[in-house]
Amino acid sequence: MELRLGFRITLVLVILAFTLSGERVEAQRAGCKNVHYDLAFILDTSSSVGKENFEKIRQWVANLVESFDVAADKTRVAVVRYSDRPTTEFNLGRHRTLEDVKRAARNIRYLGGNTMTGDAISYTTNNIFTEQNGARPTARGIQKVAILLTDGRSQDYVLEPSKAAAKAGIRMFAVGIGEALKEELEEIAAEPKNAHVFHVTDFNAIDKIRGRLRRRLCESKSAFGLGANTSLTQNATWNCCTCTLCYHGFYLTEYEACEGDVAKIGL
Repeated sequence: MELRLGFRITLVLVILAFTLSGERVEAQRAGCKNVHYDLAFILDTSSSVGKENFEKIRQWVANLVESFDVAADKTRVAVVRYSDRPTTEFNLGRHRTLEDVKRAARNIRYLGGNTMTGDAISYTTNNIFTEQNGARPTARGIQKVAILLTDGRSQDYVLEPSKAAAKAGIRMFAVGIGEALKEELEEIAAEPKNAHVFHVTDFNAIDKIRGRLRRRLCESKSAFGLGANTSLTQNATWNCCTCTLCYHGFYLTEYEACEGDVAKIGL
């Protein structure tokens, strides 16, 4: 009798664990579609990147935007490419559907030249996140997000342009490839640095961080296993939450999110 009762309790706990885990995944997916941004990609097209590697960047951008509900009243996407100087590939008001953005991303032109990252950040702040170029008014409460991808050290200064971007309300992610300097990526990225800086060894590995970056962009309160034992810290600047302690049956990941795992329930 006791054995059968124990088995039933175990079975209920297993079902509950899988249900909670499934709900978390679905909530995360829904949360991603429900988070709307004015989103700009700032892409290094200098000579060190090369045409073959830049093709991987194009596809990476096209894949990443699939995470969002792209529309005039939801997420808008822009692309800036830079080397000696920055250039708008398309602004926030240009493409209003996901397929249009993906098609445009796959056709971003490669430049070659030097790596003037600071200039590109300033250009994006002053020319992309403006109402005349498709950005929505600050009063609308739409977050401004920029994802900068580079493969090397900038040939100009990035700290002051990055501070100006932050002051303008732009949340900066810095993605470094190969010889990109961690110190410089941290100067570019928003706080907390460990949530906004990504680095991979080469261009073949950039797709490996796509999921992590998407998670950072998409995470919301619904993505966490919140409960009575949950401690939550609120980042007022970006209106985003991070977990420091999780509900029983969930565990804290390296991305400060709570995930469910049957093994953690102690069955």
